[in-house]
Amino acid sequence: MNAKTLIATALFVSFAGTGAAFAQEGTQDFPAPVLKSSTTRAEVIATLNAAPRSEAASYGEASVAPKAASQLSRAQVAAETREAMRLGLIDTSEGGVRIATPAQLEQIRAAGVRALDGGMTTAAK
Repeated sequence: MNAKTLIATALFVSFAGTGAAFAQEGTQDFPAPVLKSSTTRAEVIATLNAAPRSEAASYGEASVAPKAASQLSRAQVAAETREAMRLGLIDTSEGGVRIATPAQLEQIRAAGVRALDGGMTTAAK
């Protein structure tokens, strides 16, 4: 037997074994679940129709979109972010997290208040 025939036979046997491994059926032999309910279809439909329609159902989602937890305006958030970046508390690298001191937190809060006050004076003009 020459080398080419030996290599071809070895490849054929290895591919045949691989094909057999993937040829198994994808389903398992689990028993089918037995579902029993004491309510009738009409009772379920009546309960569904009697329930108030939630906002989630109108969007086709499982839950309502979350409400924002912050009461700050967009200008306040932007000003506070800029101040935190100026103080070096926000970094784009993956370095350690810096914790703001109480004085720095007050500076950040004051920047947000200034932005809010600046927006109020602009709106009043």
